[in-house]
Formats: sequence, C-alpha cells, structure tokens
Amino acid sequence: MKNILLAIIFFPILTYCQSSKTYLELIDDAKTKKSAEQIEKLIIGTWEFEKLTDSNGKTISEITHFINDTITANEVIWRPSMRIEKNGTYELIGCDNPDNCESGKWEYDREFKLFRMTYDKPRYNVPIDKLAPGLLEQLRESGSLIEFTKNEIEFAEITQTELKVFELLESDGTEFKYNLIVYRKK
Repeated sequence: MKNILLAIIFFPILTYCQSSKTYLELIDDAKTKKSAEQIEKLIIGTWEFEKLTDSNGKTISEITHFINDTITANEVIWRPSMRIEKNGTYELIGCDNPDNCESGKWEYDREFKLFRMTYDKPRYNVPIDKLAPGLLEQLRESGSLIEFTKNEIEFAEITQTELKVFELLESDGTEFKYNLIVYRKK
C-alpha cells in the first residue's frame, strides 16, 4: 500500500463587502447641489403646484391607498401652493379646506440641508376642534393625540422657475423610494 501524501493548500477565503450607504446618505446624495445661499435666494416667491411625478418623471394623477384588505381610497393628486417671503415667513395658499392651510416661519437648515417650516399653530393627527372634550382628554392621556409643530422638506432641485421636492415613500430603510412634487414659480 502506498502512502499518499495529500497536500491541501488552504487559500484564505476573502470576502469583499461594499460599504453601502445609509438611507439618509442616499437622500443626501439625491438632494440639490446648490449652496445654501443660492437656495435661500431662489426659494423666495410664490410656488404653484404643477404635478406629482414618480422618480422617473412620469406624472401621477391618482394614487390608490390601501386601508386594509377590503377598503381602498383613491387620492386625486393635488397639493397647496406656497408663498415664501424674504422675511422668513411662509404661507400655504389655495387649500381645498382653509383649516388645512398653514403659515409660520421658515429656515433653511444648512447642516442637514433641509427646508424647515415651523407652524404658527400646532397641528394634530385628528381635528381637535371637532372632538368632544372628554374624548380629547382620553386621546391625550393614552398618548394617541400627536402634535405636529413643523414640517421638514428636502429639495431635489431648485431653479429660478421650478422647485422639485421629495415626497418620500414607505421603505424598509435600505432603498430610497420617492415621488417628486413639482412646483412652478408664479
């Protein structure tokens, strides 16, 4: 019987992992590359809603929302226009329901590169003016009443005549899904 020497050569198994970007980094990469000074200058004016598009630029006129297995709601696409003033104030105009129009102060956050609108009056997840006082108190106690004091939006692009704002879609945080709200300067 011959002794057979088996030589096993071990090659280290190398794996390469790509450093994948976080969800917030993907958003930052897609934002306008204009400087804060340019944005703060260009944003002044009245911006009228023109259309909603998908990320490829295709116009979306209606969205079906699935409430549960049996209930759906169709949203006909429309957004209010915005008046942005040089003095740091803003107002939504032309709302279908005047109660939904808001106003307040605006600022461009240079660190996070987003446009922040702080409401003059807080908004809530339910119409608090239409609730019975007892129910309103129950919602507060249970933590179900949510108060909103600001809205932060991110610009995909801004020019002298056009503003594109990201409308982020539901995501698991690994991919960047969005539509674009397109405004024209009046």
